[in-house]
Parts: sequence; C-alpha cells; structure tokens
Amino acid sequence: MALVLLIAAGFRFAAIDAAPPGWRDDELIEFDMDRRIRGGWRPLFIAEAEGHEPFYHYLHAATMSLLGENIVGYKWLPFALGVLSVALTYALARRMFDARAGLLAAALMAVSFWPIMYARFGLRHIGIVPLMLGVFLLLWPGFTAEHAEGAEKKNDLRLLRALGDKILAGVLLAAALMTYFAGRALPVMLVGFLVYLLVFHRSVLRRVWPGIIGAIAIGALLAAPMFIEIRNTPGAEKRTEVVGGPLIAATRGDFQPALDTTLGTLGMFTFSGDPESLYNVSGRPVFDGLTGSFFYLGVLLCAVRVRRIESGFALVWLLVGIAPAFVSLPAASFSHTIAAQPVVYMLAALGIIAVSDRVTRWQGDRQAFLSPIRLVILSLVVFNAFLALRDYFGAWANDPFVRFQYHAPTRDIARWLDQNPQVTDVAIGTHPNELWLDPLALQLDLRREDVKARWFNPEAALVVPVRGFVLFSAMQPPDREVESLARDSSPEPAQEVLSWSGAESFTFYRTTHPGEPIKLGADFGAVGLIERQAVFQATSPGAQVTQQTNWQILDSISARRLKLFMHVLDETNSVVAGIDREDVNVATLRPGDLLLQFSRFTLPGTLTPGRYQVEVGWYNPETGERLRLTDGADRVVIGSLAVTAP
Repeated sequence: MALVLLIAAGFRFAAIDAAPPGWRDDELIEFDMDRRIRGGWRPLFIAEAEGHEPFYHYLHAATMSLLGENIVGYKWLPFALGVLSVALTYALARRMFDARAGLLAAALMAVSFWPIMYARFGLRHIGIVPLMLGVFLLLWPGFTAEHAEGAEKKNDLRLLRALGDKILAGVLLAAALMTYFAGRALPVMLVGFLVYLLVFHRSVLRRVWPGIIGAIAIGALLAAPMFIEIRNTPGAEKRTEVVGGPLIAATRGDFQPALDTTLGTLGMFTFSGDPESLYNVSGRPVFDGLTGSFFYLGVLLCAVRVRRIESGFALVWLLVGIAPAFVSLPAASFSHTIAAQPVVYMLAALGIIAVSDRVTRWQGDRQAFLSPIRLVILSLVVFNAFLALRDYFGAWANDPFVRFQYHAPTRDIARWLDQNPQVTDVAIGTHPNELWLDPLALQLDLRREDVKARWFNPEAALVVPVRGFVLFSAMQPPDREVESLARDSSPEPAQEVLSWSGAESFTFYRTTHPGEPIKLGADFGAVGLIERQAVFQATSPGAQVTQQTNWQILDSISARRLKLFMHVLDETNSVVAGIDREDVNVATLRPGDLLLQFSRFTLPGTLTPGRYQVEVGWYNPETGERLRLTDGADRVVIGSLAVTAP
C-alpha cells in the first residue's frame, strides 16, 4: 500500500505545469475568491459563478497562505486530497470486503484517468471524496456482525469512542455539504442505506439508525447557516437552471430528457463518458472494455449477494452517487457523479478478485506470490496506468481546445518571460473574454515580480509599450490590420514561440516609440487622443465603417474598466450608428503606452444621405460615468462622415 500511495503521489504531483497545460477559467475565478478570503472576507455562501459552497475555499485560502500564490500553493490542496482519497478508499474497502479488495481498488484509483483528472486541477470537486470516505469509515463499524457480537462487552470508554465517531462523522458530513453541490448526495446515501436495512436487516437497522440519523442531524445543523444564506440569496441556485434542464423538464411532465441523460450516464463506464473536453478526452468512458467487464461483474456479484451488508451498501452508494447525472446536463458528467468514484473502483476490484479466486482454485497455487493470475492483475493495473499516461498527459493535455480553455499560451508566455529576465515591459494580445483572467494566470505562473504586462484584444486594438515587446497569444489571432501596425512599429521581424509539445503558443515583436507625450487633440485626463484629422471616405447606407483612433496613456487609470464609444450623429445630435468597445484591460496600462483602436460598425440601410459628425469618448461600464475633457465635455468630435445615395 505504501508503494501504491507513492505511485498515486507521482501521478498527481508530476509534471505540475504540463497537465493541465494551464489554468482553467473556473480555477482563476476561484483563486480570486480564495484571495479575498485571505484578505478578510468571510462568506457563508458565495453567490458568484453560479454559487459556491465555502468550505473548500477556506481550506484553499489557508494552504495558499502557507505555500504562496503560485502553482504549488494553488495545486497542493487538490493533489493532497487526491492521495488521501486513495488511502481512504483502501481503508474503507478493506473494512467492507478484505485487504485484497482495498489494495486493488486503491491501485486502480491511483493510476486511472478519472481520479487523476480531478486531483490535478484546483476546483472543489475533489474535496467531496475524502470527506465522504471519512464519514463512511467512521460509521461502518456499527454495521458489522462483529460489532453486534461485541456490543455486550462495551465499556464506557468504547461507548464514548463510538459516540465520538458519530459526532465526527456528522462534522465531516457538514463539511461535504459545504464543499460542493454533489455533497448533498451523502445524506441521501445514508438514508437509502437505512431503507435497504429496513428491507433486509431490520435487527441491524434497530442498532444503527440512531447513529446515522444523529450524524445526519449534526451535519444538517452545522450546515444550516449556509443553507439559510442560500435561501436568502437571490439566484443562489442558478446552477440548477444551468445544468438541471432534464430535472426541470421532468417536473413539467416531460421525462424524455431525463431518460436520455439516464441512459447516457449508465453507459459512462464502458460506452461513452463525459463529453466535456474540459474534464475528459471527450466521450472517453471510465474503463477500457476489459476493466469495465470486471466492474460489471462486481456489480452483478453485489446484486447476487444483496443480503450481505457490504454488497447492499455498495449498490446504494453507486446508484445514489451517479443519480445526479440522471437529471442534469451533460449526461455522464464526471463532475456530477464524483460521489460514486471510490465505489466504482471497489466494484471493479471485486470483479477482478472473483475471477482471480476462481482461477487460483483451478491451478492450486494460491500462495505463489508471482502466480500467473497475479501477474495478469498487475498487468491490468499497469495497463490502466498506460492509458492514463497516454490519454491524460498526452492526448488530453495537448488537445488544441483544451490548451485554449486552460490558457496554455499564457503559461508558455510566463516560461518565456522567466527565461528572458531582460524583458520587463510587454503588451499581450489575448481573447477578449480573458482580458481579466489572463493577468491572474500569468501572475500564478511567473516566478518574477518585475514584469509589467498590459493586456488587449488584438481583434480590434494594439497596445505599444515604450521600448518593450508586443506578444500575440495563440488565445486570439490578431486582426490583419492590427498585426500590420505591430510589424510597422518593430525594427525586427516577428518571432514565433512554440510550446514544449510543438503547439503554436505566441508571436512577439520588439517595439519602440518616443515615449514623451505626443501632441494631443483631446485630453481626457489619464487618456489622451493623439491629434489627427479623421478621414472618412464617402460611403453609403448599409455599408461598414472602420475607423482607427490613436491614444496615449498620460497617467495611471483609476477605473478598473473603461469602454470606448464612437457615435455617428445626425443634425439633431441623435446617435444613428456607432459602437461601444472594450478591447483593453485599462488597469494594466502604464503612462506613455500607445493604444491604437479600431472601431467597426455598420450604417443603417435606411440612413438618409448627408454629412454626419463622428464623436468618441470613454466611460466606465460598471458605473456609467464618462471621462471628461478639461472643459467639462464628455466627448470629442473627430470628423465628419459623408453618406451618399447608393
């Protein structure tokens, strides 16, 4: 088992910066939450990002306080919880079945794709598994026949210890409820087990129900403040609307979506797994065909032996654990079924052991350490490890869509900056949706603290730092006109940088501009419009207009966000066309930087021919407040547009 744990640690800690290839949006959003908790925020429930239970975030904030705001500080907690889950799976399977089942279940969990995936990125899903296993371990002794036979021999110390176990189980259950939505399946599993006992083992039921109900009550009581906060928070259960389409349809009498997701979930073990590339090689099932056949055999054996408490408990655990995916999207979601993860590998281990026992009875060498059947079992574990290496560290981590979703080019930029300490000023073009998350990703990956990074959307803007570098990330290819401006501002040709795996990562230009203030046509305080006569070519109704405006940053910008507007005005100063754009993270700009902005919009097809004024200005989209000129005006006219008859 020590060897299994070492292997589990290797699969979880190795290649920390290669798989995943970067940071998931959800990780960056949760990092911001954890950082605010470190700063003194104390939420009972986090309503942001479709709602987050807080327990894991408090743990994460604590580990980052110890290890720092970097990839190790962020990843250590899920890595550790992943290894702990393997150890606790062994402990519980050993109690439920035997040591062989515990060892084999732990070995499969140590090297398999599904457990590795959720232990290697920083989200709270993995927190459910060890908490749930801890609850079951604390409650399990009361279910056994040995416990019943020794009940009369209990002394006060044993009774006190048993009571302490029930209380601690309730505390862990509360922590699970306050970690992730799937934790709500845990009390359902326990109640489902009581129903099983009512049918098959009423004498055991009479003995254990007070402890189970007591643990559930303690958990519910401790978690009550969070649930009260959820009830009082508008939109707190938004995630049900996002993923619970089949459930909502079923409440309205339409059961077809739930039937489809149920069938899809039941097939997740060998036919088609989680379709989301974020968490799986899309459609990859939990098991290969051979290992999956052992899993089905384990399920069948438990069904045949349903009167055995451990078999009944395993079936209840499996069914309730995967049930959330019956009524949610996508079908077979590995996230929604994570509460079933340990028992899935226990059942596979049971199937393997059943075949092993039958074969060893035939060949009569049960005691031989290197018997053929044991070599076959070892080969099966090694084969699962090979599949995880191939599919997780290979195919999945290098998939282009995964690289995009996990900000892999930003991690490659961080590596390049760490390798080039002479580069301190950079402007980085990235996807417009990542202008605020990419800076966090770069901060977590950089080992330096002297890099001054500006962020812009190269579809429609270019930021040029004084004697710095412009980088175009593969997250967003630049517009042809934007790339041409970057090329014109650079004394050297562009240089392309590839990732370690050979994937396109980013292109950079060394750029330079005078740095001193350029003659301005309008001064909006921190942002100045570089003087130039706008030249609008005559156009016609329904045509697209493209206009470049050039700006210089004069001072630090206090606003977190700013939008640029360009409006076409008629003779009554009414807006007849135009566009508002936010193509730069203004909080990252530095005095002296140039901002070259393209505004593209389409004129109405019914526009009357004539001459129209064009104005520009800036405003804060969070408050609606506009930047003002020195004379108090909040816009400036940059030219006129002649519209001719088609």
